[in-house]
Amino acid sequence: MRVRLTKKFADVLDGVDLRPWRVGDVFLATRHEAELLLAEGWAEQVPDDAVADALSKHVEGPRTLPSPDRPREITLEDTEATRQRRLFEDRIGDQLRDARAKTIRHDESV
Repeated sequence: MRVRLTKKFADVLDGVDLRPWRVGDVFLATRHEAELLLAEGWAEQVPDDAVADALSKHVEGPRTLPSPDRPREITLEDTEATRQRRLFEDRIGDQLRDARAKTIRHDESV
């Protein structure tokens, strides 16, 4: 889903990395990311015909829609930050799963 970033109070919002984007940028987001950004009021959905119009007028140059032939450079800090975030999310998920778990014991008298 294509969205336009309307607010940016942080570089990361609930796991959605917004570092490459500035307010006003249009980018392709996953459904989960788009729904989160829309719900928080940080973005608005952009119809496909609006994207075509923006491209035909060359609005905002190359930052509007990143070109696939110029991928964003990934640094060691990016990968380490991503790894740390995923470890944290895994730990929280494990704690939630453990809190909801039920122990089932075999009763030999039955």
